[in-house]
Amino acid sequence: MSIKNKITQSFLVLAAAALLTACETGPQVKKEAVATQATAAVQTAKPAGPVMPTGVSVISVKDLQALVDTGATGDYLLFDSRPAGRFHAATIPGSQHLTDAEMEKLDQAGNVASRLGTDKNKQIIFWCGGPTCPFSIKAAGLAAKNGYTNVKVFSGGDPAWAKADLPFVSSPKFVKDDNILLIDLRSAEKFAAGHIPRALSLPVDKLDDYEESNWPSYKGAAIVFYSDNQADIDKALETMLDFGLTKATFFPGGIAKWQQLGNQLETGANPAPENLTFERKLGPNDITIADFDKALNNKDVVILDVRNDAERTTGSFKNALHVPSDQIGARYQEIPKDKQVIVHCATGLRAGIAFETLKAKGITNVKVLNANVKFEDDGTVKITE
Repeated sequence: MSIKNKITQSFLVLAAAALLTACETGPQVKKEAVATQATAAVQTAKPAGPVMPTGVSVISVKDLQALVDTGATGDYLLFDSRPAGRFHAATIPGSQHLTDAEMEKLDQAGNVASRLGTDKNKQIIFWCGGPTCPFSIKAAGLAAKNGYTNVKVFSGGDPAWAKADLPFVSSPKFVKDDNILLIDLRSAEKFAAGHIPRALSLPVDKLDDYEESNWPSYKGAAIVFYSDNQADIDKALETMLDFGLTKATFFPGGIAKWQQLGNQLETGANPAPENLTFERKLGPNDITIADFDKALNNKDVVILDVRNDAERTTGSFKNALHVPSDQIGARYQEIPKDKQVIVHCATGLRAGIAFETLKAKGITNVKVLNANVKFEDDGTVKITE
């Protein structure tokens, strides 16, 4: 089944599911990693969708995918408001990177048109880390404030895109510099004639020879495919989804795009081994799920919850200090400097932003749980990579 056919099937499934359940605040996760004790809040009605600024509306997964499928990005602008690292690793095809902080600077300088263009009627779409992520909403509000009349927010963000099994792309910077498993799906002959450095050759006609056990056991492995045939990429990404390797992406444009950007190719053979491996490397301030679980019972550790008030109606960690991410800059003095601080949110995105804010304020004994945190109705919590 092609990616496009799978997209259509996914829309039908999502539409049926929408009749049965409300939108969740956190991302849909594929595999439970740790179930930790939590303090469940009194259950109330699940919070409604985020409130949009005046002049801003919401776009659905289905409608955004219809735009992306056209490939006509000149007819609309799509902006990823997440931090740069997230953008480079995996973004919705056609997205440009523009954070709310950058939009604020453009607004203050009276220079928003330098990024959004002079056509105030063009469709402009912002997105970030899901319904609880404030960055895209703030950026969209600034666009509307500056007179743009067709501004939308894809409030589902990357969790909704992933839940629909839709593909993400990685940037040239990510392909060049980051810790990835890079796979060239073209023929061995084409690979030998010229390929992106670090790539392994796994022709698409040999893809079926690789079972799930031949791929990395770590399901969060950053795997990036490229080819000169989109159908080959579609097949590879579908295979990764079947194997639970949900972080797989593709590099659009392949070697032609790589060379167009001024990068060099390598020549010669480098066939993929029978068993592909991926060494996970935590960031210097990241903490593992296992270590976070241990820290929950450590009186010398402060768990800092930077989710918003509505998210906490579903549950929270016992004795966690709650300071919403958008209030960290004003309330940082409430956070102890003499204890280890571990920050969490729903996806790790806002936790990372909070870390940077605290660091700038001189609070450096901080770790980040870069993971999905979802509180269940029964008071338990699932933490997944």
